[in-house]
Amino acid sequence: MLTATQVKTLKPKDKLYTVNDGAGLSLEITPQGSKRWRFRYRFNNKPMRKSFGVYPDVSLARAREKRDAARTAIADGIDPFIVVEETIQTEVSAKTFKEWSEYYMDKVANNVSETHLVRSLKGWKKDVYPEIGDMLINDIKPKDIIRILNNMSNRGAKESAKKTFSSISRVYDVAIANYPDEVELNPCKSVSLKDVVGSSKTNNYPIITGDKELGILLNLIEQYPGHISTKLALKLIAHTFVRPINMRYAEWDEINLKAKQWIIPAAKMKTNKELIVPMSKQSIEIIKEAKENSTGSKFLFPSPRGQNTPLSDAAMVAALRRIGYTKDEIVAHSFRGIFSTIAHEHGRYTHDVIETQLAHTVGSKVSQAYNRALYLKERTEMMDWYSNHLDYIMSAVKKL
Repeated sequence: MLTATQVKTLKPKDKLYTVNDGAGLSLEITPQGSKRWRFRYRFNNKPMRKSFGVYPDVSLARAREKRDAARTAIADGIDPFIVVEETIQTEVSAKTFKEWSEYYMDKVANNVSETHLVRSLKGWKKDVYPEIGDMLINDIKPKDIIRILNNMSNRGAKESAKKTFSSISRVYDVAIANYPDEVELNPCKSVSLKDVVGSSKTNNYPIITGDKELGILLNLIEQYPGHISTKLALKLIAHTFVRPINMRYAEWDEINLKAKQWIIPAAKMKTNKELIVPMSKQSIEIIKEAKENSTGSKFLFPSPRGQNTPLSDAAMVAALRRIGYTKDEIVAHSFRGIFSTIAHEHGRYTHDVIETQLAHTVGSKVSQAYNRALYLKERTEMMDWYSNHLDYIMSAVKKL
């Protein structure tokens, strides 16, 4: 059995893992550090799973209380899910927004990503619960939602305000869908998000696309005097323009040198879809050099702190600062925009091919149905072309 101290001190690992407390109760710890209680049981000879909430909001003692109540229901031949539904049914008019948000998280836990749940809970704790957390679900009015949005907008958190607004609305949607006779209208439906927060603005990262300027940057990365993992990660991200988190957590079992492909699993992708990254000869050379410097590590680019630790979130950014660039000039994420701009301007490949390699959604709803090898031939050619283009501008700068 777990102790309260153990639960508090459990550290995240590279992959999600579970620690059992016994009798079906366990604690899941994500790579991001969030901790969520899970209860597994069998009912009518079918394996089932229920979320008991997020730690520390739900303590070890409280999770055990929920588990014991659920096991009592099972022993009486009653599905614990039904017990929860009936409890809410009889007390619906006395439920606060906070309680309904917890119901929402239990209801959708198996159908949405852990990232969504963690992000929603973070937003509720900071901005929503202080304003409407203790208000009854049917007492909350559009003016209360607007007050939350204004508070967030006034401190410059407009994009977060939009996400929080969406998460509040989803709580109401799920509550109404399950209890249409008890829960009244969703107040968010009467709020014009655009009028309160303003129009969406694309969060564009700074980019460098001029041949001379980009050539100088690439040569400075080549000459970077810091840790070899950071240098090689920057070189590879310039050629593959994957998201920085995918570069930091890249593992050797994702690399297929024979097929000349890096296959990033769906679990690591923002889109939750596997991405094939065709590798140019330049990328393969970088990877081979990384192999020589990461002996014994599962990561392509282990941290200077140890072979079993990936590069930190700040490693590549710090390197860019060290070679003389400010945050207003370039960040690690900028290489995606650099590629997109250059590829579109040169016109050799279609928008859909470019956006597919960037792991963006393109095309009609039919074409959006995931195909792991979509445009793979064109994307492979494009990756070779782009690496050759980078080599060309690097050489041109050296000759100046």
